[in-house]
Amino acid sequence: MIATAQVARTVSDYMHRRPGESLALSPLWQTLAQHVKAGTCHHRGTCPLVVVSPIVVDEHLRVLMLQGGRGPARLPETRPPAGFETLADAASTLARALGVGQLWAHPGCESPVQLDAARADPQDGDRMRIAFRYLYRTHASLSCFAPGAPQVWVPLAETDLDLARRVNSFLAEGVS
Repeated sequence: MIATAQVARTVSDYMHRRPGESLALSPLWQTLAQHVKAGTCHHRGTCPLVVVSPIVVDEHLRVLMLQGGRGPARLPETRPPAGFETLADAASTLARALGVGQLWAHPGCESPVQLDAARADPQDGDRMRIAFRYLYRTHASLSCFAPGAPQVWVPLAETDLDLARRVNSFLAEGVS
């Protein structure tokens, strides 16, 4: 199980690197601080929902997404399952479970490259969802998806504008 204190440290480190995002993340930071101080949760299902999400980019600058139903393709994400010590481990395991082969962390991206704050899905109640997104690379030819699976490769330029800018900035840093 990923300790609340470890999640709090990850959020704190991220907010120090990206102070412009602190306002959006302050509800999560306050909740985590209360959890650490109390040693448990007293929020009765209103805490921000923490999920992990691998951003898997192939050699053609395409991002692994999940195509579902009528809506647009989305990044894969899940609540961190029990048995993982870090959020990054949970994110990389999700990518591998989706069929991504020979996954590696993009150099310099051992910490989340984005903490995405949004409204949780309706089935999760009226609360905030924070996705801890980690950047990984792979070769598309090494990935194997089951027939009819929802996994699709989407050109980076066709993803969310903020995500595309963030990923491009990290990919450009790795080249120089």
